[in-house]
Amino acid sequence: MIVPYFLPKAHKNSEVHARAAALIESVRSGITNHFFYIPNFCIAEVFSTFAKYAYGDWNKQIKSGTIHGKVHNSLRKQFQSDIHNAALFYHYELARYHVLAINLVAPVDHYFKLTRGTSKIVAPAGAFDQLIVAMGIHLTKIHGSGNVVVITADNRLAKLIKKCRSNISDSARRAMQLEKAEKLVGIPFQADSFPLVLNLDTVKGKTLSNVFGQWPPPVAERYKRPYHLKGAKAVKS
Repeated sequence: MIVPYFLPKAHKNSEVHARAAALIESVRSGITNHFFYIPNFCIAEVFSTFAKYAYGDWNKQIKSGTIHGKVHNSLRKQFQSDIHNAALFYHYELARYHVLAINLVAPVDHYFKLTRGTSKIVAPAGAFDQLIVAMGIHLTKIHGSGNVVVITADNRLAKLIKKCRSNISDSARRAMQLEKAEKLVGIPFQADSFPLVLNLDTVKGKTLSNVFGQWPPPVAERYKRPYHLKGAKAVKS
C-alpha cells in the first residue's frame, strides 16, 4: 500500500490511495497506536518504483506518464524520513526464521490455482510475496492471533493469505506435506498462525471499521500533512 500512498497514479483504483492515506496519516499524526512494519526488501521495491515512474518513460507499465524530477526527489526524501529510525515505518529485517516459515506458505501458493483479481490468468504469487506472509506468521506468533494485518493492494497476495487461513481439506494437506512443514518450522498450519489481510483495492468500509475500530480513523488536530498529500480529498467513510 505504500507506493499508492505516495504516488496515487501507481494504482488504477483511486480508493487505494485514499484508504492508505487515511490509515497512514492517522498513525503519522500520533493519535492512534497502530504500528507499521515494512520488510526490508519492500523498502527497496518502493525506491525502485519511484525511480520507474521518474525515468521509465519507455516502460509500458507507466500508462499514466512519468513524474517530474522534483516530485521524485520530494517523495524519496519523505520516504527516507519515514523509515529513518522507524519514524513511521519499522524496517523489518528478513531472518532465517522467515525463510524457514516459507515452507508453510509456498506449498499453498503452488498447489492451488490463485488468480490475480478477476483475471483468468493463473500464476503463483512468488517468493517475495511468500516471504511477506512468512514474516507475518512470526509477527503473529509474537503479537498474538488477530493482532497482525498484512495491508496490501495486491489481489494475489491477499488471495494467498486468505487461502492459508481457510479450511483446507485433509487430502490437500497430505498432498502438500504440511505435517512435515509444521515440524520443520515449529508452527502449526492453522488459520490463527497466519496474519489477517486487508486488500485496499476491494475492502469495504465495514471491514475496515471492524479491524481498526472506526473508519476513517481519526487524525490529530493541528496536524501538518506531508507535502505530497496537500490538497488531497478526504477518504470516504
